[in-house]
Amino acid sequence: MRKSLQTLHNKKQSPKPKSESSLSSAHLGQLGFDNSSLANIIFTLSSGNIIMVNKAASKLFGYSEKLLLTKNKADIFDITESNFKKLLKQQAIAEKPSIILTGIKKNGHTFPCEISYAVFKNDNGIEKEIISIADKSQSILDQLNIDLKKEKIVSDNIILAKKNQKNIDTKNQKIVAGNIVIAKSKQKKIDTKKEKIVAKNIVLAKAKQKNIDSKNQKIVAENIVIAKSKQKSIDTRKKKIVDENIILAQTKYNDEKLNYENIGRNKVLDEVEEHFRIIFNLSSDVLFDCDIVSDMVMINDAYEKEFGYKRTKNMIALEEWAIHIHPDDKEEVMKGYHRILKSKTINWKKGYRFLRRDGSVADVLDSRIILRNSDGKAYRVIGSLHDISKQKVLEERLEQEIKLKEKDIAKAARDAKDTERLDIGKELHDNVNQLLGASRLYIGIAKHGGIDSEMYLSRASEYILTAIEEIRKLSKGLTTNNIKDLGLCAIIENIRHDIMEVNAVKIEFKAKDFIENSVNDKFKLNIYRIVQEQLNNILKHAKATKVVIKLLQNKKSVKLIISDNGIGFDTGKAGNGIGVTNIKSRAASFNGNADFISQPGNGCVLTVTFSASDKFLRRA
Repeated sequence: MRKSLQTLHNKKQSPKPKSESSLSSAHLGQLGFDNSSLANIIFTLSSGNIIMVNKAASKLFGYSEKLLLTKNKADIFDITESNFKKLLKQQAIAEKPSIILTGIKKNGHTFPCEISYAVFKNDNGIEKEIISIADKSQSILDQLNIDLKKEKIVSDNIILAKKNQKNIDTKNQKIVAGNIVIAKSKQKKIDTKKEKIVAKNIVLAKAKQKNIDSKNQKIVAENIVIAKSKQKSIDTRKKKIVDENIILAQTKYNDEKLNYENIGRNKVLDEVEEHFRIIFNLSSDVLFDCDIVSDMVMINDAYEKEFGYKRTKNMIALEEWAIHIHPDDKEEVMKGYHRILKSKTINWKKGYRFLRRDGSVADVLDSRIILRNSDGKAYRVIGSLHDISKQKVLEERLEQEIKLKEKDIAKAARDAKDTERLDIGKELHDNVNQLLGASRLYIGIAKHGGIDSEMYLSRASEYILTAIEEIRKLSKGLTTNNIKDLGLCAIIENIRHDIMEVNAVKIEFKAKDFIENSVNDKFKLNIYRIVQEQLNNILKHAKATKVVIKLLQNKKSVKLIISDNGIGFDTGKAGNGIGVTNIKSRAASFNGNADFISQPGNGCVLTVTFSASDKFLRRA
């Protein structure tokens, strides 16, 4: 194909009389190109200019063939998207798969298209590229319609399932009513057994959660220790190599300096350059030696390896060096460098950005030693340029892994709570529903009158009172609907009153600046769980007589502050308890931070801070 297209293009440029055999390849290639149902375009590879199009291409992009020949790739494709950059890389390594790009029509409308391409050279050695373009708009629309149909089927199935479930529930209620007399004699044993099962499940869930939290904390701690240990070893080795090379270079320079007046400047520079080439090229870091008088910098081979700049000699001008400093950092770096030369300082370190030859940016650490004469005037600077880009990436990756582990811990804590609430919900359905059903049955019998009506009403009353007691016990942990209906501040007020009724502690709650409608219900529930957890910690361990809860909000943050006058604890000691871990995990689940300030005998202040601009907080 490459050969036929090359021949075709050469024929279009230099028309000659054609024999029957030449028409069979070039003419057929031209016919295939022009009459293809796909849009075909030929570009000059280096400039991206269009040099040949077919009718399908003209129709697809909305240009006349003549006008389309005046365009280039940037006019008909979105060259800013990642797939276009991927295409350029594939061309560079001679790969030829198909790829999806965004096309741009004459009227400015964009559309998805699938292209395949081939690269060839003409007789003059100029690289050209032919691409075939297929409009994928309709196939994507078809797939969207299929997805919508699937969603409708799923929705219909859900409605049908709910209807079936409703029928099943109705039947189950009838069965429960029919068996209520038999269930009465067995109810006590069933209740006792269920209580044991619920208690056992709660204990088991808490034990599992504690093990998960301990393992996650241990893994995070071990990863941090390993990462810090590795980084410390790397930094130590690199610093040792750089220091040794700098000391060796300085020693050699001082030896050469003694011969400077007798041998002459040029000969000394030549010999010093040779010695530096041998010494410096032993290091993977960029090492340099700057003569302040001439503003010339001697630099090792690592400079070319790290940054890609070719050098004819090991000696470059300071200006050539400085031109590659990132424009946003250059002024500050050069001012700092010249300022340090005028001072008495002999060491200087500076982090900044350095441009590589390929246009990418490297984060570097510049470490320099300033050599001064007896008058304190600087005459030479030697040092190293260390690429810390990879180190920064590793640090960012480690930080991301730590945050991910913290979120995993928070999720595990929430899952345990949800499991516990699910068990309580089942208890409401299986136990309380039966009690209320039995009560309804007795009331129905009593309505018919008779000598036993009072007895039936009495039993119905007993069952109702038992159901009320069960609901009262269980409802303490089910606050999601109350958060939505009453609001966060009202729920905190309720728990404050409940605790003070049975405990010798005074609790104050202040939320003057908090705006309920500005945050979503999930976030308010998370705040409530933190309040519950900390109040539980205070009641169990702090022996406090006064607690103050503050809920603050401004344009920048939402803060929850809980302080007490209890016995406090040592925050520096590891393993402060699952309660502290749960609070930190809940804060992290909404990108917040929980900070405990406490000392033995001085009470405790918990401050939980969230960013008010975080999308997880805002009401949808």
